[in-house]
Amino acid sequence: MKRTTRLLIAAMAVVLGFVIGTVLLVQSQSESLGEDTIRAMVTDRYSGQIRTIETEGGQYIVHVEDEGFEYEITMDREDGSITTMESRKIAAEESIEESTETEGTSETTVEGSTEAPVEEAEEEPEEELTVQMTEAEAKTLAFEEVGGQFVHVALNEEIHPSEYQVIQLVDDDDEGALVSVNAQSGEVVKVLWFSIDFEDITDIEAFARELQNYNKQYQDDYYIEFDDDNDD
Repeated sequence: MKRTTRLLIAAMAVVLGFVIGTVLLVQSQSESLGEDTIRAMVTDRYSGQIRTIETEGGQYIVHVEDEGFEYEITMDREDGSITTMESRKIAAEESIEESTETEGTSETTVEGSTEAPVEEAEEEPEEELTVQMTEAEAKTLAFEEVGGQFVHVALNEEIHPSEYQVIQLVDDDDEGALVSVNAQSGEVVKVLWFSIDFEDITDIEAFARELQNYNKQYQDDYYIEFDDDNDD
């Protein structure tokens, strides 16, 4: 009798453990954002067409195509925050294959018609994902990152994705920071610090271009000391 009781208790413990595990699993899944929510977040933030949405551990991998570029956006399943975003230019061969498929469909439709064939519209130049952030938002992010006083902002479209580059005066009149903000994701990607007497800067646009060149050369948190004759 005692042996039967022990077996019964053990069986109940196994069943109870299974039930608890199932409840925890369902609860965990319910706390994650659904695929429809992720799709809506990406659509609201970026232009282009969503090709696939995959799950990988605690993340969603979203593939977006837009005017000759393919983007792989990694998002957290719990809060939808973007952890990484990579891009690549779609190979010409892939574009040719898509064009060939379209042409084949068009030929089937036009065959037997007495009307003159319609010339296809010329392809428009390739464009990057539409810039989503405004200068005001970039300035706010720069202030939250380093504080200080706003001096200058410019959109650098020579890189991909484009970046807002914001100059802040952060300490008295002789120390500043160049804050680079991803114009699509809103992520602060780099901060360069520099020492210069701001009163000696006679051409802020030229100085901003000079900082932009430094920004290409140095890594995050690099400190630059300008000579006193910088503005000559």
